[in-house]
Amino acid sequence: MSEVIGYQNDLVKFNNDLFFKYLLSRDTAESKMLRKYIVKLVTNIDCKKMIIKNPEINQNTVLAKNIILDICAVDETGRVIDIEMQMAGNNNSESARFQFYGARLLIEQLDAGEKYNMLRPVYQIIFINDDDDCLIRDYAYRDSNGRMEKGNLNYRYFIKMKHIEKILKEKEVKELNDLERLCYLFIKNEYTDIIKEKEEDIIGMVIK
Repeated sequence: MSEVIGYQNDLVKFNNDLFFKYLLSRDTAESKMLRKYIVKLVTNIDCKKMIIKNPEINQNTVLAKNIILDICAVDETGRVIDIEMQMAGNNNSESARFQFYGARLLIEQLDAGEKYNMLRPVYQIIFINDDDDCLIRDYAYRDSNGRMEKGNLNYRYFIKMKHIEKILKEKEVKELNDLERLCYLFIKNEYTDIIKEKEEDIIGMVIK
């Protein structure tokens, strides 16, 4: 794996959507651990097992316009977890697409005649080329007082990749938390300091 990443790193960044899907969709121990690591960091869900539903990357997909190179997985409880690297920006059309795609992942769980109580939650994790006053912002159905709807099924997490630049003005690399370190790796393709500070974590394992 180190040879593949080393070679690819000369050509593309980790935040390239095609390479990102390749990195996370394979049936290898490294890919499995990295997927679980991302999900745990972002959602605090500790998945024991995830089955990738769309591992294929074919030539027609790569050449198509407006493609979605996401990683769609189902964990051991049936929860749907979708991970996407979207560095093209976040316009109104993209925002609508994220919501539509989340709803579709929910709808696709049931066949005609099946009961609604069979539905399992959908978690979307979207690394996006955007900035905010925080690195991660999450959305779910809540009332005007901020209370989450009972049995909420849609969760969406945006990781604002540009925000890492602001964080780096306030912290040294060695002071970054785990999610900040991961974003630093994805957006900078620089990991010498990260390895020195935390050789045992999943980032070190993936790139060693």
